[in-house]
Amino acid sequence: MASPVKYTQRDKARILKITTRTLQRWRYTKPELFAIIEAGFKMLEKLHNEEVYNQEIQELIQAIDSAQIPPQ
Repeated sequence: MASPVKYTQRDKARILKITTRTLQRWRYTKPELFAIIEAGFKMLEKLHNEEVYNQEIQELIQAIDSAQIPPQ
């Protein structure tokens, strides 16, 4: 079972193919760009985590279905 995702600054920099220092610098020198980048990563986190939770729910449903006693 996958675990929820939370991107670190290092992860974000690696994905964007920049250094963490560049990312930190953008926070102060290009706040609008930094906000867009952060919003994009938050959306990716939410999408991934939603998929994880949906998978967990499906597994629970299957476990409940297999545990039910068939009617006689």
